[in-house]
Amino acid sequence: MLGKENKSYETGYVEAKTSGGAVFEAGVKESKRNKAIRRIAQPLTDRHWLNKGQSVTELHRIYRIAEYLYNRSKRAK
Repeated sequence: MLGKENKSYETGYVEAKTSGGAVFEAGVKESKRNKAIRRIAQPLTDRHWLNKGQSVTELHRIYRIAEYLYNRSKRAK
């Protein structure tokens, strides 16, 4: 009978077993958050940021506003 230290798995087995759970859940949560912020920012970018030589600072400001609106929507009412 083989001990745990002598056991060999196929390539990627250990990584697949250890990468799930909390790490995967945190990634999904972050992805959903970013998608929600992008959805809020889209109409703002359409209205206030025409891609014609403007600085990216304006775009960053729009995303900061969208992030603020997203956080505000999560507050208790």
